[in-house]
Amino acid sequence: MITTEILVLGLGLVLTILNIVERIILFKDKLNKPHLQHETRISTLEVEVRDLRNQLTDDSERIKDLEEGTKVLMKSIGALLSHGIDGNNTEEMVEAKSDLNEYLYDRH
Repeated sequence: MITTEILVLGLGLVLTILNIVERIILFKDKLNKPHLQHETRISTLEVEVRDLRNQLTDDSERIKDLEEGTKVLMKSIGALLSHGIDGNNTEEMVEAKSDLNEYLYDRH
């Protein structure tokens, strides 16, 4: 027959085993926590890097467009100066006007 002492001893043993299992689970979670934090940080950084790459690509395209515009404007100014100095270079003026109009009106 099961006595009260054996029953209390058995329940104590079960509670002890459950406590040990709980401690193991807590220890395992503690070990995994830094890994999970790193994974979250890496994911966040990957998104930021992708966004920055997209911004750099957009900026690069804008800079190329500005450089092209600057070249056209400088060529036009050069043609105006040449024409203003000697009154000739009308062909260069027509070409510069055509290039400037093409840049200003046809680029978008």
